[in-house]
Amino acid sequence: MEERGRAQQHERELVLSEYGTWRLTADEDAPVIDEVRTLETLLRLKAEQLHSPDPGLWTEELVTALLTEVVPRVVVQPREQVMDLVPTLRRFTGYLRETGRWHPESMSVSSAPAVLAELEFAALEAADDPTRRSFSTNILGYGMSLGVDLEDETELAAFMHWYNSLGDEERLRLSETGRLAEPVRPYDRHAALESVRAEEEARSSWPWFLPAASGEPESARQLEHEAGPEDYTEISIVRCARALLDHLRTPRRCTATEALGRADTAAVLAASGIPRAVRSMWDHPEIVGAWVALRDGGWIEVAGGTARRCAGPVPYAVQDEDPEAFVEFGHAVLTALLLGRDARGPEDGGFRGMPDTAAALAAACGEDGVVLTDPVDASAEVREDREQIERWMRVRHDLEDLVAAGALRREHGRYQGSPALLIALMALLRERD
Repeated sequence: MEERGRAQQHERELVLSEYGTWRLTADEDAPVIDEVRTLETLLRLKAEQLHSPDPGLWTEELVTALLTEVVPRVVVQPREQVMDLVPTLRRFTGYLRETGRWHPESMSVSSAPAVLAELEFAALEAADDPTRRSFSTNILGYGMSLGVDLEDETELAAFMHWYNSLGDEERLRLSETGRLAEPVRPYDRHAALESVRAEEEARSSWPWFLPAASGEPESARQLEHEAGPEDYTEISIVRCARALLDHLRTPRRCTATEALGRADTAAVLAASGIPRAVRSMWDHPEIVGAWVALRDGGWIEVAGGTARRCAGPVPYAVQDEDPEAFVEFGHAVLTALLLGRDARGPEDGGFRGMPDTAAALAAACGEDGVVLTDPVDASAEVREDREQIERWMRVRHDLEDLVAAGALRREHGRYQGSPALLIALMALLRERD
């Protein structure tokens, strides 16, 4: 799949390079850079959103869907750029026809100019219709209208900080319409930037809800060397990983959501010592955590609706047969779990509270574990600081996710890790550096 995607991208780049040369040959003053940037976006969206990767295939249905549905939904651009879409695409289709790249299944050469002409107004109308745009496109489009440079991370963060500070009614109105007449608190770029800087300074400080740092890195390094086979055996996610790989000695059919079916899920739960009624694999975070980690690590491959066991970066081993190899396998699974969550965005199951989450995990892996200080017991200054409360919530969410996945334990509000989890955390931190 990745090779196919790279090949398609290479073909787009080749076609756009040839187009640039063709365009300059006809008009040496042509705004080629802007046109190629526009075409690159259109071709990429056509491939990704409409499953039409061939740069030369343009049916009336494809071009209509692209300009009136896909682009308004996902592309944030000023009105003048929308006005350039059809003229640029018209020149591109001319290039395709002249160079023989016009696909035989495309609309007829004679009808293409008329189809594009009719779409010129339709594309503008679609771009102005907030119901055709996504919430994020409406929000970012409003930011662009205020002069926010969306490609500047600091500027974008400042604008989003202002947006998140709006009341529920104003946020909803802006996200649904892309407009906000007379907001209670108008956007102030300088104030928003200062707020973002203050939040960054707060995030770089030691988390208020954790015990003070011990300042003894030697103790952490010593703890790393205490993990033995029994430590990994006691970790639920490692047991589930073993059960999954044992079950996948025989390839198993998957559901449309790339999960094991009910019967297979029930068998894995039973082998893991987790007797529960089964509806869907996704309802069992113990299995899901191991499943995702094993797929991230390369021990499981899902292709053609079938899950297969693969070699992985470290061979699967059983404690009774090869204790040292089992330790290596267990470490690799835990590391894959943490690396995968660190690489994903929060909306895809990734960590929300890094680097605070790493500090909390390190504390949890100590002998006494860690209890997060509750905001109720915090100082008045912390209780009144929304960012500090959200900071606590993000870390708590991450720790609860790891508890559900079976990598961490929680008893009476105390999170308890293990030497094995600490080793994986150290590997993650080295990777982040």
